[in-house]
Amino acid sequence: MQNWDTYGRMTHNYYLYNDPFSQKFVWIPWDNNEALQEGKMEGAISIDLSDVDNFWPLISFIASDEVYFNVYKQFAKDFVQNVFDPATMESKYSQYSSLIRESVGKEESGYTFLQSGLTDFDDAIVQLKQHVNDRYNAVTNFED
Repeated sequence: MQNWDTYGRMTHNYYLYNDPFSQKFVWIPWDNNEALQEGKMEGAISIDLSDVDNFWPLISFIASDEVYFNVYKQFAKDFVQNVFDPATMESKYSQYSSLIRESVGKEESGYTFLQSGLTDFDDAIVQLKQHVNDRYNAVTNFED
């Protein structure tokens, strides 16, 4: 997955919470509606973090520390193998799109973002499926 509209590209859409019980900072993301697209504003940061500069100290610290960078790589690998793998996500996209497709077809002009009705909806599902494959390949190639 990726998100261009948060820390690493934008200075908003997240909070850091200092949990008094664990005495650790907890990352709280919000407004994640841009997480499943290539993005605007230069797009999301690269999977290998090579385009992160010192303006983003939390990410640049991870990218420059061998131990943390290897942990990051392992998390990315685990994520695409166990959560965001193409077969699982394509099945979910198909299941949920068929669940709402009939209602989507009833949206009225002026109250929808769909310009061509179900054609736009079906195209968006295809794009989501392509996106999960693209991100899977990006992580797989990054590991090598």
